[in-house]
Amino acid sequence: MRSHPILATLLLVGACGGGTYFTTLNASPSASPSDAIACARSKLKELSYRQTSFDEIGNRVTASKADHSVSHPDPQFRQNSDRLEIEAAAGADGRTALTVVGHTFAEYFTQRGPTEVEEHASTAVKQAAEAIVQSCGQA
Repeated sequence: MRSHPILATLLLVGACGGGTYFTTLNASPSASPSDAIACARSKLKELSYRQTSFDEIGNRVTASKADHSVSHPDPQFRQNSDRLEIEAAAGADGRTALTVVGHTFAEYFTQRGPTEVEEHASTAVKQAAEAIVQSCGQA
């Protein structure tokens, strides 16, 4: 009987993977995609997020917010940054599909300059994503 060490290694690596770092929420609002994005943009301002990009034609917006309350024992660590990616599109059924993706990045200042490392989505970014879906994703 022949063993398959490569197969066992792949299974172990797959089982030990940490899953996804980001959080994704979906909703089907009754509003048009452009109205859903307008609602999300106003909610971002309420949540103190800084809009970093806006695609009016594609109905997409991204925003970020620095989180200075987190610290790491690494002297190169600067801050955590929460980011939201929001997209509204017409679904196949004719309804609007609103997607909110939340990310958290740790910012470090290394010898190569500023470096970002994605971490598991923070509680704050998850709550912000939920607030946007609650406000703008109602059917």
